Order: sequence, then structure tokens, then C-alpha cells
Amino acid sequence: MMTKIKRIILLILFAALAYLLSGCATQTSESVYVKEGKEYGKVKGSFRQRWWNYYERALSFLDGGFHKEAASDLKIAIEQRPEDQRMARTYGMHFVDYFPHRELGIAYYRMGDLKAAQAELDLSISQYPSSKARFYLDRVRKALIEKEGGEISPPRLILDLQNGEIWTRDDPVNISGIAEDERYVAGVSIMGISLYQEQAQAKVPFKKALQLPQGRHEVAVEARNLLGKKTSQSVVIRVDREGPVITVEKIEEDQTAPEGGIVIFGSVYDEAGVLQLLVNKEPIRSVSGVEVSFRQRVPKARKELELVARDRLGNETSATIPLDLSGKVKPSVKLALAGSGAMPLVFAASAGKDNSPPEIKLKGWAESQTVFLDKVYIEGQVVDESGVESLWINKAPVLRRKGQSIYFGHLAELREGDNEILIEAKDQAGNLADKKITVKRKVPQALQLQERLSLSVLPFEQNGAVSESSLSFQDRLIDSLVNQNRFRVVERAKLDVILQEQKLSSTELMDKGTALRLGKLVAAQSIVTGSIVESRTGMEIVARLVDTETSEILASEDVYDEVKDYAGLRSLAEGMAVKFHRAFPLLDGLVLQQRGNAIFTDLGQDKIKLNRRLLIFKEEPLTHPVTGRVLGADNVIVGRARVSQVMPEMSRADLLEGKPEEVKPQHRVITE
Repeated sequence: MMTKIKRIILLILFAALAYLLSGCATQTSESVYVKEGKEYGKVKGSFRQRWWNYYERALSFLDGGFHKEAASDLKIAIEQRPEDQRMARTYGMHFVDYFPHRELGIAYYRMGDLKAAQAELDLSISQYPSSKARFYLDRVRKALIEKEGGEISPPRLILDLQNGEIWTRDDPVNISGIAEDERYVAGVSIMGISLYQEQAQAKVPFKKALQLPQGRHEVAVEARNLLGKKTSQSVVIRVDREGPVITVEKIEEDQTAPEGGIVIFGSVYDEAGVLQLLVNKEPIRSVSGVEVSFRQRVPKARKELELVARDRLGNETSATIPLDLSGKVKPSVKLALAGSGAMPLVFAASAGKDNSPPEIKLKGWAESQTVFLDKVYIEGQVVDESGVESLWINKAPVLRRKGQSIYFGHLAELREGDNEILIEAKDQAGNLADKKITVKRKVPQALQLQERLSLSVLPFEQNGAVSESSLSFQDRLIDSLVNQNRFRVVERAKLDVILQEQKLSSTELMDKGTALRLGKLVAAQSIVTGSIVESRTGMEIVARLVDTETSEILASEDVYDEVKDYAGLRSLAEGMAVKFHRAFPLLDGLVLQQRGNAIFTDLGQDKIKLNRRLLIFKEEPLTHPVTGRVLGADNVIVGRARVSQVMPEMSRADLLEGKPEEVKPQHRVITE
């Protein structure tokens, strides 16, 4: 009996001694992993030797700069769970962003093992792309290039537009090309604005639609590689969307022809080059050049002359010239014409003092007009018998050559609301005239911002070291999303009121159910929520856009940078907004068929994604009651739908609002 008791006592003492020794070993081990007063290599809760325990401890080691220890734990985690994944389930309903290959690549990079780092980062991106992996892969590539040494050449830049001057009437004007560099193109900028690029590539095709107004524009394109070497090219874009200016210099009786007649002297001017001149629908031969003069004889019996001038870009101006001299010329001028057959305009006008200002006529435009267009083309005529000397449209000179009758065209860009267009003219006697019209631009209902997908940006969960700048990310992201003009963003003030009313803490907001309920309370169709993971060396932000009705995650985006100040945070917010915009492009298409509550559209899998919301609308063209000029089209929303099936050439959407019988083929759809 005593022997048995002794054995039990010895076992207890041995266990106690082992525990004390292990505790001493742990303390000794942990004391090694302290830097600047902070302890690293720690996990929350018990360490149960599961993959998520090793991963959590590795991140702590990595943050403290203990790279070998981090690499060791990451390798063990990879043995248990080999693939990188966002929101990997640990146990129960617990999830964690799990990127062991990415973090192992970062550890190798910081230890100087660049080849191993590159292999791990490439593997991470192939399994689950992340901004952080791309960021450090660029760092590794740059370090490898610097290690190789040798001469570094700038990137090759090939523009689709040729060098020199390019004339175009396109709207918008597309600038496209390819930047190439075996040592990786890190970025491309157009007119000083960087195109968003998350990772350096050996070959970067690019395309940017530029909204260029009438006139000359020098467009500079620049490409840079990872080591900062740059190549730049410039192309001059001459935008011309206006027709030629037709000047009628004088109209006189033809004294040389026995049967009589009328002779018209004039010119056509266009900076892009006059291509064609039609007189009474018949082309005049050998017409080319920036300025073309013409002399046209017309039978006396003809009452008017039709002129159409086209430039080489396809813009045109038309003129209908009355030929009844008896009602158009002052008595003094008629006497002079009868006596000599031809008379200079200045001399003719001096026969009697000219107190009459020029007459300005606009083709088909009232003093006030409503349109559904972002640009309108104004055609008009200025007439003065003594000769029009100057002509301005919104203070910009138009006239090239003086004449009795000037025919012009002007493309006016419109902002939403009222737009004033002022035409001013002066004749050779100094008389002034002006005409002002107001064009009101309305945005069709389906295109208005209030019809876009509404979202509310909730506070982000903070992990790791929390800096003052990271706390302002929510506001930065809201500003960036508003500037994108793509989503209807719920005001921060409205969200704050609801938060106060509901007395929700920041911890409660991290719960998905609470976040969705809050989104519904602020009448948002979706919410943006996520997390900010801040370490000593950088900041990773992950955001998810969630449908408040279905709880589906519609998009998940991430950004990363080592710069953590306010400027860096603004850059991260702008990058996040761009990525969400790319995930939700504004697409439009046609209804192909309606079958019960289902509609089928021509938006195929290369354009639309599942669960995207669609507006269904019918167009109502607006035309001028007198001239028949098309002034755009308003539209009426007949329904709303959600995409439920995507096929190669079409998609199916189920109606959420609206009556099925009101949806017809050829109706249009646009993404919310």
C-alpha cells in the first residue's frame, strides 16, 4: 500500500516539476521575442497546434520582425491547410483570412531569399489574388533586377494613334496603346493622371476615353518601369465637331449674260479641311483646302440657292440663300448695282448711313429649349448688307472672312440645368447685335444618380495596431465613392443618426446580421463593410459589398500599402473606389423577351454578373414640333429586376418591381 502511495506522490511531483520547467522554458522563449517593449509570437486564447494557431502566431512573429520563426510556423500551417483563401473557416462559424504562402513570401523577402519569395508570392496570387501579394511581388522583382545589375532601359511605348497631329470628331476620344518592358511596367499615365494598375506587368495594354472639347489638345502618355525609368510620347489631338463656316461675300446681278442672272461670291472655311461643296445638290469639282472660294452663277428665275459644305471629318453646314435682290438690297445699293454691275461692299454701304445692326437667325432654336442631350449643335446665320465684320459665340471668335451672310455651326456642351448661349455680331459700320438662347438640359430618369445602386459605408473593423489615420478611412472611402458618381451613397450624417438611435457599438456593427439590419434602416440596397489590418510595416484593407435583401456578397475588394499617413490612406480609399466601380460598371442593353416574371436581355456573361440589379425602361424621344429636330429622349421606368442566370450571349433577370405585361421586347435595361 505504501509503495503505491509513494508512486502516486512521485508521479505528482514529476508532473509538477515538468510543468514548472515548461513554464520556465516558455518564459525564456517568450522573452526573446520582445521588441521595443512589445511582445510578439502570441495568439489569442489557447494554442492548440491547429493551422489557424500557427498562422496567427506567424503573423505576430512577422509583425515583430522575427522572420525565421514566422516562416517556421507558416510552413507547419501550410502542411495542415495548403491553399491561400479569403474567409477560411476555422471552427464553428469562425472565419479568418488565410494567406500563408503570401506571408511566407514576405518573410523570405525580408530575409533576402528573393527567389523563394517570388515563388511563394506567385503561388499565392494563383490561388487567391490579393493586393498585398501583388505589392510585395513588385518589391521582390525590383530587388532581383537591382541584384542582377546592368544597364536599365526605359519601357517601350506604342500608341495606336500616330505621332503628329490627329484630327477627329470622335466623342469621346480614345487614347490606347501598349507599354512593354521585360523588367516590368509599373504604371502608365495619360495627361498626368495615372491609370489604376495594381501590379507591374511585362506588357500593359491601356485604353482611356477622354472627354475633349472642340480645339487643340496635346495628350502626353508616360510609362515607367519598376526602377523608375520613364518613356513618354505626345500626340496632338485636334477635335473638330463643327461644320465649315460659309461666307457669302456678295450677291450681284450678272451683267455679262444676255439672259441675265445672279452671281454669288463666297468662301468656305474649316480648319480640318473642306472636302466637298454642294450647290443645289450638285458637287463642285476640285474642292479641297482649309479655305475654298467659290463663284456661282444662277439663273435669274431661281428664287434660292442651296449650299452644303462638308469637311474631311464629316461635319457639315447647310445654307439656303435667297436670290430675290429686289427685296434684299437697299435702294442705294440697288442703284449702284444697276449702274456698274459690281460694287465693293464698303462703298455700297457708304451711299447711305448704315444704322441697322446685323440680323442673327438660328435654325430651329427658340429662346428657351429643353433637351435630353449633353451636347447640342447650333446652326445659324448672320446677315448684314454692309457686311458682317465680327462674329462671336460665347465670346469665342468664329468669323474667318467678312461677308454679307455668314452661315455657321457650333457644338455647345451642356451641364445639367440651364445653359446660356450668346451669339454676338458686328457689321462694318460698327452696329452690334446679339441673340441669347437658354438650353435646359435634363437627365433622363433612368440615367439619374438617384436610380443607381444605393449603398451605405459602415465603420470598418480595426485589427492590429490602430493609428489615428486609419480611423478616418470610412470618411475617405465615402468621399471617393461619391466622386466616382457611380453609386448613390447614403450620407454619413444619416448613418450616424441611426447609430445613435439604435445605440449600436462598434463591436455590434461587426456582426453581419446587425450590419444588414442597419443597412435596411438607412434604406440602402447594399452595405460596404470590412476590416483594416494594420501592422508596423503596412496597412491592408478588405471591403465587401453586401446586398441587404439577399445577404449575398456582391463584391470583395482589397488594397494594401506601406504608407499609412493621411495621404496614403486617401490613395487607398481612391483605389478601393475604383475597384468597386470596375466591379459594377454601368451597362445598358435590350430586352429580348418577357416570359412571366422573367425577362431575357442581351447582356451576356462577358458583361453582366449574377445578382446585379437592372432598371427596365422605355424611351420617349423628344423632337422639336416645328423643325423635327431630335432633342434626345426621356425615359419611363417600367420595372426593376435582379439577374438570376448568365449565359454566353444573354442573361435572365427576375422582376422585383413592375407589371410583367408592361415589359416589352426592345425596351432597354441599365444596371442600377
